[in-house]
Amino acid sequence: MRVFLLFLALMVVATVGGQIRVANNIYDCEINDNKLISIGDISLSGNDVTRDKIIFRELEFQSGQKLTFSELCELATLSRENLMNRSLFNFVYVDLIPDEKDKALINIKISVIERWYIWPLPIFELADRNFNSWWQTKDFNRVNYGAFITHNNFRGRMEKLQLLLRAGYNQNYSLLYEIPYLTAKQNFGIGIEGGYSRSREIAYRTIDNEQLYYKNETGYAQERLFLKAIFSYRIGYRNSHFLYLSFDRYSFADSLIGLNPDFMAAEGHKSSFLALQYIFKHDYRDNKAYPIEGYYFDFEFMRFGFGCSTTSPDFHYAKTTFDWYTPISGRWYWASSVMAKFSGGKTQPYYLRKALGFQNDFVRSYELYVIDGDNFGIFKNNLKFNVIKPKVRNLPLIPTEKFSKIHYAAYLNLFLDMGYAGAMIPDPTNSLNNKLLIGTGIGLDLVTYYDMVFRFEYSRNRLNEFGFFVHFMAPI
Repeated sequence: MRVFLLFLALMVVATVGGQIRVANNIYDCEINDNKLISIGDISLSGNDVTRDKIIFRELEFQSGQKLTFSELCELATLSRENLMNRSLFNFVYVDLIPDEKDKALINIKISVIERWYIWPLPIFELADRNFNSWWQTKDFNRVNYGAFITHNNFRGRMEKLQLLLRAGYNQNYSLLYEIPYLTAKQNFGIGIEGGYSRSREIAYRTIDNEQLYYKNETGYAQERLFLKAIFSYRIGYRNSHFLYLSFDRYSFADSLIGLNPDFMAAEGHKSSFLALQYIFKHDYRDNKAYPIEGYYFDFEFMRFGFGCSTTSPDFHYAKTTFDWYTPISGRWYWASSVMAKFSGGKTQPYYLRKALGFQNDFVRSYELYVIDGDNFGIFKNNLKFNVIKPKVRNLPLIPTEKFSKIHYAAYLNLFLDMGYAGAMIPDPTNSLNNKLLIGTGIGLDLVTYYDMVFRFEYSRNRLNEFGFFVHFMAPI
């Protein structure tokens, strides 16, 4: 435990990964300078793997452009944020260098420290919904193991190649290949993903806002075969569109179906269907791993089934999120998030129904509960204090800057969350449906390079229950 705490102390929150530097102090980006200048040469260094065109795609200025120095500082800051949010670099520096012969000409040097891109990672993970659910039983039989091999910058073009080989309690074998920029304008991308999975145990019903699990002692409770085509279109720097067309085939154990009449959309134990998903993202955060300034908006529409099969589900949902981050004063910050989901069509089968309690869709302090519903809304709020300002350190005995140079900070926060999950046909055994949920507490946020986040929170809910919870992503 002491070693683990020491590791966390070293690997704490990163909110910056570089800066805008002005050579010779000819100009100062902290001062509103309206002197007109021209951009000269733009040079790159440190990108041993990443192609130059990937970096130039993120720059909001170009050689030969005329603008004021204040405008250049603003565009340089936005360009650095663009580069950091690509998850390709641990550090990005933008140096503004006045030309020796013409002080009205500014040359720009962009220096990066690349991440490590190839990760042959072993898998040892929990089969439960989250760490806090697993901690209730501490059952080490409910673990998965295997290997996850990923290349996050394949061919230096920001392409993603992933191979998943997961065995153990739940098994999953899949392959993903994404090309973000297929055209010369670097705005259109494609990808493909396919795989096979099977699970010995799956949730089949929710009672008292806790999932009940069916375990097949002689075989597998669920098998799934899927194939997905991915299309992306990025407009400018902050707006992205994604379209996913997928085919899924599910097969369930015969004895499972009789445990919940709403588990399947139709009779039988097999289901095959097409699904269409569209996502739009407008991202104006300063750092997507742990933002403290800016805003984010997304919209998602998902359609299951198109009437092609009598065994397919037939419903859809729309989901949207708006996050807002703002500095208050000094080392104080505020963040808020509003999220809503609305469903339509016929009754959703239980195995595809997800409301509150999955991934990041939950009211803090209710992590141990599942609140089913057709629609839901969440309102999250955080007041943060920066207890350790962002710093940069070099760890000894590590030969490469990809791991030895770290940036870190730490934030204490107070939070207040509210949520509501509405069920059109409420289950009387679940008391948290169709009720306002309120949770509050205090937390410590720790994150490091490579977008890792550690959160430790102590909270209280409306049921007057207190709990300590651990999470591994930003709260908002």
